Formats: sequence, structure tokens, C-alpha cells
Amino acid sequence: MTLDHLDNEELLRLSLSAIESDRDADAISMLKEIVARQPDHFQAVYLLAAQHAQIGMFDRAESEFRAAVEMAPDFPVARFQLGQLLAMGGRVDEARGILQPILEARDALGAYSRAMIALAEERADDGLREIETGLALPQPIPALANDMRRLSQSLREAEPEHAPSAPVYLAGYGYGRPGGVE
Repeated sequence: MTLDHLDNEELLRLSLSAIESDRDADAISMLKEIVARQPDHFQAVYLLAAQHAQIGMFDRAESEFRAAVEMAPDFPVARFQLGQLLAMGGRVDEARGILQPILEARDALGAYSRAMIALAEERADDGLREIETGLALPQPIPALANDMRRLSQSLREAEPEHAPSAPVYLAGYGYGRPGGVE
């Protein structure tokens, strides 16, 4: 498939369709094309990071999430996903630093951020409590809420010594623009 005749808006919409249809290779190809054309295209950089995380390419995902956070420091979802990735890798202090602007928020994302830190610090009970707190709040990102429900379930079912310490569910939460999730 040649992408030369498609503009960036078309490529972005088609990449979203590919993501929703679990066509990772197509999505990555289209997102890379957008970034090659326009390196500061926030949505493409963010979604490419999420796709790389989804397929287990965490080093690339980290670099791209960092770029997305730098491009849009007030977009909390990119910040959350970078913090989550760092926590999963046992880099708790770095995760806390990245998540700092949203850790005190009294919304679902703030609770989930506190949960990621607690889980990375092997405080499963605190992590579970924060997840449950977050789930009781309005959910602006349904995919994230679903992942947190699954994580909550696995934490409740796990033996204490086998509880997940820093899970990662990087499904590309929201395809929004800086300042909000669409």
C-alpha cells in the first residue's frame, strides 16, 4: 500500500481505524509516515508510542512518550502512559517525577497514577484501593477504565506474594489532542 497520495489527516483517521481493528503494522506504518512528514505532529507521536508499547517495544515507546510529553506537557494521558511505562520498568522515582503534575488530581487519572506508584513500590493493597477510588469516579477514558477493572480483578485474585507489582496496559488511551481526550 502506498501512502504518498494520502494527507496527514487521512492517514491519522486511517491509523485510528487500524488501531481499533488490531492492525498494528498498518497503524504503525501510517503513523510513521505522518511523523516523517511532520515530526511535531503530537497525535501521531503519541499514538506511535502507544502502538510501540502495545507490541512490546518499550524503549521506542518510552522515547516517543517522552517526546509527546515534551510537545504537550499538559496532556495528562501521555504523561500517565509514560509514568506507567517507567513504573512497570521499576523506575519509580522517574515515574513519580513524570506523574507529579497529576498525582494530586482528584480525578480517575490521578487515582490511577497513584495506583501505578503504589504497585511499583509493591504496595498492592494501596494500589488496589487507588484503582477502586478511580473506578468510582467519572471515566473520561473508557479503555483505561476497562484496563483498570481488569487490573483490579487480577489484584483481588492474586496471592499476596504473586500480586502484579507494575503492570502495563498501554492501549493508546484516547486519541485526543493536548488539553483533552476526544
